[in-house]
Amino acid sequence: MLTLGACAVAGLVNVPVSQAATGDPVAFTGEIDSEIPLDRALFTLRADLPATQTADLADGEEVEMLKLPTAGISTSGKTFSVAVDPDDVPARYVGSNGLVSLELEIYDPTTDSYAWTTQSVRLVGEAGAGVAQTARSASAKSWANPLAGGQAGAVRSAMSGAPKVTVRLDKAPKGVKNAFVSRADTCRTTKIGQNDAWATIGEGYPAAPGYGTTRGKAWMTHRNGAEVTYGAAISKDGHKWSASGSAAVANTKSFDFTWDPDSHPMMSYRTEVRYYKYQYDCGGVIINRKLKAVSETGGVKTVRATSGLPPRWLSRTKCTFDMPAGTWTKTTGKTYSNSGGVKISTVIGIELSTARAYTTGSTLSYKMDAGHDSLCGNTDKPNYASKVQQYYNRIQEEL
Repeated sequence: MLTLGACAVAGLVNVPVSQAATGDPVAFTGEIDSEIPLDRALFTLRADLPATQTADLADGEEVEMLKLPTAGISTSGKTFSVAVDPDDVPARYVGSNGLVSLELEIYDPTTDSYAWTTQSVRLVGEAGAGVAQTARSASAKSWANPLAGGQAGAVRSAMSGAPKVTVRLDKAPKGVKNAFVSRADTCRTTKIGQNDAWATIGEGYPAAPGYGTTRGKAWMTHRNGAEVTYGAAISKDGHKWSASGSAAVANTKSFDFTWDPDSHPMMSYRTEVRYYKYQYDCGGVIINRKLKAVSETGGVKTVRATSGLPPRWLSRTKCTFDMPAGTWTKTTGKTYSNSGGVKISTVIGIELSTARAYTTGSTLSYKMDAGHDSLCGNTDKPNYASKVQQYYNRIQEEL
């Protein structure tokens, strides 16, 4: 049943992020990109089937969607919090690595404004798993940010924070008001096409020769089970698209790939991802078209920049020097992100984002030796940064 977002406003400020006023764990939070208060907004919340169950979906086929209760949605000004009882999500809606894809609609009747977004969350925590507990049960499951990386990271994420999205609330398409106020759910999602796109999931910056004669070397791994979060998009008229939310995709096509060490100064590591295009209508009136990543095709490649200069992250506060010879591999630290990582502008006119956690299955490596013995992060020292650059020996003397 649709509920007013104001139902839990009074207690929202003092409610921990891991638990809503209903006692259910928070799946994700967000805010709209305007100053319109959401105290009178209406919401619908659905779960999407995982990619393993839609891999052979033909154009024109309807996509099964699960409508979820909205009693756990709270608002405060332009922000919202979406709590979901994990027991309301059947096992068939839980994909690889516990991923669940949620879709949220917001309608403000006062301004006749509408927004759609999607967010992947990870289901974690059985009895004794050590995740944050809800008020309902000492052995409750919870939700975690997919970008936490690994089970241990997911547990920490469930205890400390939820993923956050920013959505665009603007003029509602024809038919939205009737869809929200109608007692009957006449809405359906239909696949209307698909596109494959290359997406940057990592970057390598080997050291220049410096005081030697050769460059350093970098490479990356993308193993079976590794995950990447790919941006999603919405169009209300079928022509103009805008980014909204994201979908986490687990590499479940049973392929491992390790790039060969390469000395090119600027490299982008890419994987090919398949997007489905959907049409969403209610009572025969088209509300929107949406684009979501569903799987990786198994293709990978390297793009070597032929113009421009490598970044210069050289700083005593962001670098480590005089490292011994060996292989340095990044398996943790700040999430890698690229706001224009998905190269799909030829299809929808804009690029979409990519993000991934560093894990043992998703790594960046550098070959360290006497001539290439320094590493610098873009925002902090290498272990903590989201991107890492290699430098030649004695570079600290140039600071």
